[in-house]
Amino acid sequence: MPYLDRWMARRMGVQVLPSARDVRLWQLARLRELLVHARKNSPFYAERLAGVDADSIRSLRDLARIPMTRPEHLRDNPDAMLCVSRDEIARVVTLNSSGTTGTPKRIFNTEGDQERIRDFFSHGMANMLRPGETALLLLPADRPGGVGRLLMDSLERMGAGGVAHGSADNGAEAVDHLLASDAQCVVGSPAQVNALASVWERRGLPPGHVHSVLLCWDAIPDAVVGHVTRALGCKVFRHWGMMETGLGGAVECAPGSGMHIREADVLLEIIDPVSGELLPDGEAGEIVTTMLFRWGMPLVRYRTGDRGRILPGICACGSPLRRLDSQVRRMAEGVETGYGRLTLAQLDEVLYAIPELIDFHAAWHPGESLLEVTAFGHSSRLGNLVRNELEALTNLGPDANVSVEVRHEDGPAVPGLAKRRIRIGR
Repeated sequence: MPYLDRWMARRMGVQVLPSARDVRLWQLARLRELLVHARKNSPFYAERLAGVDADSIRSLRDLARIPMTRPEHLRDNPDAMLCVSRDEIARVVTLNSSGTTGTPKRIFNTEGDQERIRDFFSHGMANMLRPGETALLLLPADRPGGVGRLLMDSLERMGAGGVAHGSADNGAEAVDHLLASDAQCVVGSPAQVNALASVWERRGLPPGHVHSVLLCWDAIPDAVVGHVTRALGCKVFRHWGMMETGLGGAVECAPGSGMHIREADVLLEIIDPVSGELLPDGEAGEIVTTMLFRWGMPLVRYRTGDRGRILPGICACGSPLRRLDSQVRRMAEGVETGYGRLTLAQLDEVLYAIPELIDFHAAWHPGESLLEVTAFGHSSRLGNLVRNELEALTNLGPDANVSVEVRHEDGPAVPGLAKRRIRIGR
């Protein structure tokens, strides 16, 4: 039985592999309990769910009767969403949205929420390393309850180890740490791991030292997956999650045919972002999540702002857990050029496919029809290669200007764990 299926069976209290129907009925039962709890204990949900008969929610179609929660609710009055006293809150996360100002979102986690994250991580990582092996974490691990610390706790439960590097703001330093720690697994954002892989390749280090890589935290370009696979000679896994979903949301299994959803904790829907209608498997729309066991601060039908789709059919590993397509992107990502929408995902696939490129960042100047790209790498021909790819983009328009600056640095282009985006203006 696959690792996540064993975990799902244990959480459901059954001994055999549950069917997809069993999983769905179990989730809906947990949802009904959560609705009753939230309406009883939270001022926000007492009003929000006043007209909802929890017992009538018997299928995914019935979820349309439940009002959705939006990011602004986490900004306007998050305390009203609490169902427990502040004394029961173990960690408060403050989220400033990339590129915006104003009141940040606030998310309250109980110790139970933290424990469920560790539980999911310890099973999701089982495909990537064995007991006795070590993972290098390109994530901060200095704060209790932070993502790096939770992951280190999870690895210890597996009998494995985690070495915290912190944010990999220099690929060469990350490679040095990887060699010194003799780690067999690397966990980090696509841009930071790509920088590490580029330095590894440039030094002529042999593939095969690293057995597996987990890419997380940001959108994951196929071009980065391909480069990391070739440079390190290892299996690359993908993960989707966000702070609002309790970090873990979905993770790829060994066959690599989609990311299995964390269905023991997350009830996930794909909706039409305009009509709100539930979309069938295979169709792309907005990802909406309900955390089934977030009893301290429930998030019921939370609109994530991410675009994705459920893959139809059964995974090659035989798991009944539903799978997200690995191509999850932000709904509002990109800029209008007058000739179409230019997205970071488009630039990622075109530019990361250049072997000499370590990383890049881009800015669009609307008044000048100018796309400005700063490329990181050490090749003398990198500037021309980047320019050629950009000038071939049809959605820039015939009058657009392209500016390319090359920095002979080991990247990544955006320090820390800020989400990458196309900047608007100077």
